[in-house]
Amino acid sequence: MDKTGEKRINPRVRTVIVMIVVLIIFAAGFIVANLVFDKFEPQNRSVIVYKTGNETVVRINGFEKNLGAINTAEIKADSKSGRIFYTVPSSYSDGLFDLYYVEKHRSEIKAPKIIDYGIEGSFDVVSGKIYYLKKNENQGAFDGCICDPDKNKIETFSGNVNSIYALDDSDKIFFTKLHGENLVLYSYSEGTPSEMCRDIKTVVAYKNTERPHILYEKKSTVNTGMSELYIAYTDTEPELICDNTYSVMYDHYKPGGNLYYFTTGEESISWSYVIADQHSESDKTVTKPSRLEYFDIFGISEEYNNALTEYHNKLLRDEIREALNQTMEEGGFVAPIFNAFAYNSEGIFKITEDIDPASVYTVSAYGKPKMIYESMQVVESDVDLTTLVEYSRRNNIDTVIDYAKSIVNDSIKSNGMAYSAYGENGAVTSALDGYDKSRTLFSFSDDGNTIYAFVRSAMGETLDLCSNSLDSNLMPSAVKSVDTGITSYRFVEESVVYLKSDVGKDTGDVFAYDGTEKTKVSNAVNAFTVENSEDVIVLKQHSDKNSQPTADYYFCSESGEKLIGNDVIVSSFIYNDKGHTAYISETDEKSTLCVYGSGKSTSVDEGVTEILLFE
Repeated sequence: MDKTGEKRINPRVRTVIVMIVVLIIFAAGFIVANLVFDKFEPQNRSVIVYKTGNETVVRINGFEKNLGAINTAEIKADSKSGRIFYTVPSSYSDGLFDLYYVEKHRSEIKAPKIIDYGIEGSFDVVSGKIYYLKKNENQGAFDGCICDPDKNKIETFSGNVNSIYALDDSDKIFFTKLHGENLVLYSYSEGTPSEMCRDIKTVVAYKNTERPHILYEKKSTVNTGMSELYIAYTDTEPELICDNTYSVMYDHYKPGGNLYYFTTGEESISWSYVIADQHSESDKTVTKPSRLEYFDIFGISEEYNNALTEYHNKLLRDEIREALNQTMEEGGFVAPIFNAFAYNSEGIFKITEDIDPASVYTVSAYGKPKMIYESMQVVESDVDLTTLVEYSRRNNIDTVIDYAKSIVNDSIKSNGMAYSAYGENGAVTSALDGYDKSRTLFSFSDDGNTIYAFVRSAMGETLDLCSNSLDSNLMPSAVKSVDTGITSYRFVEESVVYLKSDVGKDTGDVFAYDGTEKTKVSNAVNAFTVENSEDVIVLKQHSDKNSQPTADYYFCSESGEKLIGNDVIVSSFIYNDKGHTAYISETDEKSTLCVYGSGKSTSVDEGVTEILLFE
């Protein structure tokens, strides 16, 4: 008998209990692990909006809500807050829109919430806040508004607003207002708007960059027809880049890189550079002659008749000068005698002179400033202003101006392809021989160290790839032939990716060329796209058998090809900045929404007809 009086547990029972506890812990751990793992699946880390028939479905981090048959006009997302914003045609004002949002709260997506009624069609979501224009019915103009959903607060910062430019990670914004026909630029911070400048011509915002900023131009107060070019960050005063700007290559500008622009030379775009005006100074002293000054006993003298003829000629010359100057101000004369500059964080650099902005083929976005262009020369014509006066006696003034335009155009002579750059030792220029300008497309690699040239073949069906490397002095090497039979290409950082196809075939091989060597990426490819330096996506087995063209999609990398999905509707494929993709796969008349990431595809929903948003 046990003297302590304690009851002992049978060893077999104890073993069974321990096994049950272990199984419970294992099962709980398995469930938790699956929940955690499932949470990080690509389809549960994405924001997706899609259509199933006429109904719109939103999916935020794995949770879904059907919004019904709404007619969305514009949709944007703020992934950090898990909110989706959208507009629908307004229930109250024709031509305007109502702004809503939905958000995930704990384990569900809440019903849509109205932000505002009667807004302009577009809006912007920056750093969690929404910027939009709301119609002020009393004034017939738009108010500038900021909504902060976290604080459930709407702020009207100004009336009669034309455009809003909000930048990431800053409470300071820029906006424009119309004062009559004058566009005025303002900044707004800490509840106070502040006028920056008037006579605005252009504003371009660069939001999602390392240092967000705007570029803007205003009419020059000194040079007629020119503009002043500025750059403005949110934490510093605006910086004047140039006060004599003719044009700016905004489409080739990447934040942190080179901004190219053109200025006038001493006689730029002046018609008198081509058509000599011998009387420009002497005509300033010609006045209408008086009969009394020339009268003698024999009547009006011959000198009077000559003076009167000269005065009438002066009036004709003045009329022609005024018409020519007016045409020049309106851009009717484009004599290419401009100066090319580049601005970057290191300063302002003059690249070349006597250049026509329309003849620039490509520029280097990063690295030392470089450009490829057609070298032009403007020569003086044999036709002078006296010739135009004689021509005007037989024709009206419009015909005279058209004739003058043809004279200016005929004075522009080509000196062939040229290359200019600005390096450690200043500006350098050289002829770029070996290319036919009428058949060649140029580009620089991202680092600016390689020139890529695609030359259309004699038959015009394919392209030949050539390249020039640049030495330490930024001078181009001789032309290097790389490949032929190219049907499409895409640039990515320092490389170019291209599809080489045999004539008459629907498929070909994809290669990547980095300026030194080419590497085969894939074969039997119908088409491809490049999202970044690591993700080349190829399409194979292209088919028209379904309701829309489909193909099999693959990711290609150094480790080989990975299947994304079969029978993907080509027009549905979307890639986001996380490296994930969303697409609709159509098989057996069934359309399935899928998300690919972490090396596998996962089905999200069936009967999907359109992907409206994927982030």
